[in-house]
Amino acid sequence: MARPFESSGVSCAGRATRLKTAAIGPGAERSSVTRARRWFLAWLVIAVVMALGLLANAVRDYHFVWRILAAQQVRHQMAQYVASIEQALRRSTPTVAPAELLAVEPAPAIDATWIEARRPDGAVLARRGAAAATSFTRDEEAAHFRSHEPLFKLVDSPAGALVVQAFPVYGAPRPPDSAAAASADPAPRAGPRSLVIVEVAAPLAIRDASVLWPIRRNLLIDSSGALALFATVVIAGLGFRSYERGRRLEAQLEIAREVQAELLPTRTDGCEPVRLAATYRPAEQVGGDFYDAFRPGEERVALVIGDVSGKGVPAALLAGVIHGAVRSSPWWDSAQSHERESAQLNRLLCRDASPNRFASMFWCYYEPESRQLRYVNAGHCPPLLVGRNGRGAEVGSLEAGGPVLGLMDDAAFRQTSRSVAPGDRLVLYSDGLVECTNAAGEEYGVARLRELLTSAADGGPEGLRDAIEASVTAFRGAVALRDDLTLVVAQFGGPASTTPTMPLATG
Repeated sequence: MARPFESSGVSCAGRATRLKTAAIGPGAERSSVTRARRWFLAWLVIAVVMALGLLANAVRDYHFVWRILAAQQVRHQMAQYVASIEQALRRSTPTVAPAELLAVEPAPAIDATWIEARRPDGAVLARRGAAAATSFTRDEEAAHFRSHEPLFKLVDSPAGALVVQAFPVYGAPRPPDSAAAASADPAPRAGPRSLVIVEVAAPLAIRDASVLWPIRRNLLIDSSGALALFATVVIAGLGFRSYERGRRLEAQLEIAREVQAELLPTRTDGCEPVRLAATYRPAEQVGGDFYDAFRPGEERVALVIGDVSGKGVPAALLAGVIHGAVRSSPWWDSAQSHERESAQLNRLLCRDASPNRFASMFWCYYEPESRQLRYVNAGHCPPLLVGRNGRGAEVGSLEAGGPVLGLMDDAAFRQTSRSVAPGDRLVLYSDGLVECTNAAGEEYGVARLRELLTSAADGGPEGLRDAIEASVTAFRGAVALRDDLTLVVAQFGGPASTTPTMPLATG
């Protein structure tokens, strides 16, 4: 009785348990993605705040320095204007009229909002323009003038920011009074110079734009950095969804890899008197290669290896379909059944698979009583049967069967049998093994494999598998695999009761 879903001593229940364990992965991955999303969003918020802060700081610094430079230029112009008033005042008579005090036309014209001249006691002598409220107190004026410090401030008005500064203006010395003149002093001194406080208010504006180039350059650099950071954050935020999809796809591929690995046999239990050792290395997370070993009945051991065109998920999906068909169809009943199921599987792929998808497969079953190996090679790399004769090792290839599956709807397949002796070894492999290349672009090739098998020492399948792996690894060096690599070594032994159980140790 066939047991289509039990292979290598692993029950269907045990395999289902492992697949359920593997299925836990998506929940853990979703939790990981959720944590990553929270950290990423926190980083986005911090980066946006930093970008906006840098931009605001750059604008604020520019505005701050601009006001300083503009105030310096306006105050310099005011000082020139007041200096011209002071010179005129010193040239005038001590009793100059207040109306005439501000009639002086400055050498550099100044667009003053107001000009006010007053005595130290606050009495206004002359005024031009509409002055606002008192800008400085008398104590402030006395303290700054006494210490020779400039007295100015920036004030806001409906017309905009204004620079207001108070200047002490000293006139010509006063003549000596009559008491001093009548005294006995032969050289009477002149009186103290008159003090006039001139307050000037002018709009805060840049008079010479050439001084702005350094701060404009800094503004451009700082703003560009802030905008670049902001743009990076926006791009990263837009790309995070793609990143999440990629993470989910990666998790799904990891689950697919685990499921695919679970479907491959891992031990020789149930395959006595055949001992197996295998290596499976997909070029990507999942691959289009597959192999199987199981006992379909008490008197047979089935061996299968296949290779779907291409790599990755599409090839793995088609490989799963073929693998399931191999397990579910009774192709091992007879030669007619083997040939019929091969043709039916070929028609299935021709009808349902895409035109550019096809597969090669070698499937056989071994009858220990008759020591016959009955096989159909559907376009697969010919397995090599290593036997012994009086002169040493003898290597033969198993090529007969038919074309690859999925190309020609009316293709015919023929079963062939081969006698084997205890100790003979069958080497099944995919084209990823013989077509792997070294740094010079040279392929490993079947000739090197046959030479290795001819010179290989007797021993178990594990030793031969390891020797082939070591040879291929040494040949290709650091060059990555271009295609999926599958290697299965089967050794035919004696009665089942004396055949040890060994792990396949798939890679």
